[in-house]
Amino acid sequence: MNACDQLQIQFDVKTRARATDPETSKAAARRASDFSTSHAGRILLALQLHGQRSPYELSQLIGLTIVQIDRRLPELAALGLARVVKLDDGADMVRNGCRVWSAVS
Repeated sequence: MNACDQLQIQFDVKTRARATDPETSKAAARRASDFSTSHAGRILLALQLHGQRSPYELSQLIGLTIVQIDRRLPELAALGLARVVKLDDGADMVRNGCRVWSAVS
């Protein structure tokens, strides 16, 4: 078992599909809880080990797609575990067309 397998993050159960979505999307939403915790753990661990990264940079490190990473980062932020890096003028730091994130210590 590696460090990624040991990190457990629990998200509140919430609807991840709209009533108007096709059945395939609703099925995918039901399965999302099966993997969202492990994705979030991998993302958080990468931020803790490697420092500030954009979703593009994280995808190169941990093998998730930018879309998968973009879906988990706001959840990590809501839990107070990650944040968008701000420049001195208060603007979001951007690299590779993506906001840069960091783990909250």
